[in-house]
Amino acid sequence: MGRCSLVYLRSASGILKIIEVVSVSVSLGLFRGVPLTFGDSRHTSVHVGTDADFFSGGVMVAALLITPLLFLLYVAGVAGLQHTILEIAINFLLFSFLLISGSVGMAFWHSPPSDWASHKAEGISMSVFLYAGSVAYLLDTVLVTKNYCCGPKVRLSEPSESTA
Repeated sequence: MGRCSLVYLRSASGILKIIEVVSVSVSLGLFRGVPLTFGDSRHTSVHVGTDADFFSGGVMVAALLITPLLFLLYVAGVAGLQHTILEIAINFLLFSFLLISGSVGMAFWHSPPSDWASHKAEGISMSVFLYAGSVAYLLDTVLVTKNYCCGPKVRLSEPSESTA
């Protein structure tokens, strides 16, 4: 375990993590606070969620659990995790899923049914913040991939040396 590294806050990866958390937080706040939907054109009930609602809501919650945890680990000085394929996979999956969620939301909110028309601006804002989050995750994926391919290889656990 390393020591606290506040330098990470000023790094490109640290700034991207902050952007990711803020954009997904705003999207989730709009989704649950207004309330909004990612529904299809036949979805007219305000009280029943669609499959797209459950998928997109789950993706946003997962992003808000995983990303701050990684951020805190890096600030705490656990740098070995940055040089594994785990963060590449997490960032790429969250990029893909947030892009899908933003696209589904934008498709619905482009021409919402009359029951939802009064929330059109909020729905488009939610989708735009999802797009912003997905772009941040894509940039973070590229950055982490560069660090993984070109950076030093660090093992998460160092083998113990024999004193015999």
